[in-house]
Amino acid sequence: MVTERYVKGEDAPELANTAGAGWVVKTQEDRGLFYQNFTLGLLESKNCVGWHWFKYQDNDPTIVGAEPSNTNANKGIVNNYLEPYKPLLDKMRELNQQMYSLADFFDKRQP
Repeated sequence: MVTERYVKGEDAPELANTAGAGWVVKTQEDRGLFYQNFTLGLLESKNCVGWHWFKYQDNDPTIVGAEPSNTNANKGIVNNYLEPYKPLLDKMRELNQQMYSLADFFDKRQP
């Protein structure tokens, strides 16, 4: 089971992405492409039983006293006003709706 994965986008307003580990890409669409690429690797590996995105909502940079890795980062699928990152979610949906057929495809391939 793969947990606590995300990629941060440079185009998230008000977030410098200085907190937390992981990669930073240019746009929310790039975040979606990163999700697809990483998830295809999981499906192809035949060793993964599931995955989930680390956070629903971005880190809120206005919270005083937050643990340092939980500040100032575009980790969510929605921003701090609960507005979805549509380009990211579109790419997630595109792959997720095909995950069973993709798993079957990878299972039938020769080793």
